[in-house]
Amino acid sequence: MGIRRRFGAPVVIKVLGVTLVIVALSAGFATVVVPKEWFQVAFILMLTTLGIIGSLIKPVQKLDKSYDMGMYLIYIFSLAIASMADLSNLNIMGGLYQIGFMLIAIFGSLFVHALICRLLKVDADSMIISSVAFINSPPFVPMFSAAMRNKNTLITGISAGLIGYAAGNYLGFIMSEFLSKL
Repeated sequence: MGIRRRFGAPVVIKVLGVTLVIVALSAGFATVVVPKEWFQVAFILMLTTLGIIGSLIKPVQKLDKSYDMGMYLIYIFSLAIASMADLSNLNIMGGLYQIGFMLIAIFGSLFVHALICRLLKVDADSMIISSVAFINSPPFVPMFSAAMRNKNTLITGISAGLIGYAAGNYLGFIMSEFLSKL
C-alpha cells in the first residue's frame, strides 16, 4: 500500500475515479461508434481528447499529486511492456537501421529546432529545456532546469512536453495514415 501512503487514499480514489471514467468513455466510444479494426486508434485518440477536456475542468485541475501519480502509473506500464520483450527474435541488422534512423530523426529535428529558435530569437535556455521535453519527456524537465540553475524554464519545458504529448497522438495518427497511402 505504498502508493496510498505516498499520495493519500482520497487522492488515489479521486484520480483513479477520473481516470476510470475517461477510460470507460473512450472504450465505449471506440467499441460502439467505430468499426472493430479502428478500435485501438479510436481508443487512443479519445483518451487524448477526453484527457485534454478533463484537464480544463476546475475540480480536476485541483487534484493534488495527479501528475505524480500519472507518472507512477506510466512507469509501471513501461516496466510491464519492457518485461514482455522477446530478445530471441532480435534482428541486429534491422536494429542498426533503426538506430541510424533515430539518430538522423533526433539530431535532424534538434537542428531544425535550433534553427527556428535562432530565427525567432528564442533564448538558449528555453530552446534547451523544450528540446529536453520533446526528446526525453516532461519528467526530465525539472532535473535539467535544476542543472541549468534556471527555475524559470520549468513552466516552458513542462508545457512544451505536455503539448507535445497531446499533439503527438493526433499527428502520429495523421502521419501513419499518410504514409500508408504512399
